[in-house]
Amino acid sequence: MSCILSIETSTEVCSVAVSNRGEIIFEKENIEGPSHAVLLGEYVNEAIQFLRLENMSLDAVAVSCGPGSYTGLRIGVSEAKGLCYGLNIPLIAINTLELMAYGVVKSNVIDRSILLCPMIDARRMEVYDALFDFDLNLKKEISADIIDENSFADILNENKIAFFG
Repeated sequence: MSCILSIETSTEVCSVAVSNRGEIIFEKENIEGPSHAVLLGEYVNEAIQFLRLENMSLDAVAVSCGPGSYTGLRIGVSEAKGLCYGLNIPLIAINTLELMAYGVVKSNVIDRSILLCPMIDARRMEVYDALFDFDLNLKKEISADIIDENSFADILNENKIAFFG
């Protein structure tokens, strides 16, 4: 697979990108709040028009599968499934927290010994979080937690943790 359309709607960000052999060749995003239902179809249409102008076709669609905004996820996954069904191409589901951790690993800004704790606002005073090592092995299952000063105390006694999100 070389040409992949990626859809992100699990947070307040709505984005669409096309990569070809790992290089981003088209991207469109809105960071101004949840307007996925209005923007996603337009962004996907622009991406497909771009591919047609470049005489390229999609090999797969990747979509964030959560955790995150239930409404945003429904919108993104529905769009992705419809495209895959209509074009008869594979659907790739990407865990949002793992993808966030991958971005930190790829940036090479922290030491390999530090655990990674991506977080997404789950509302109701909770966050979705997980804990990964530098090789993206899951060290704490994905969960919705209420965070306080003691939430990671036991792990912090033995490890350094990078919290982000």
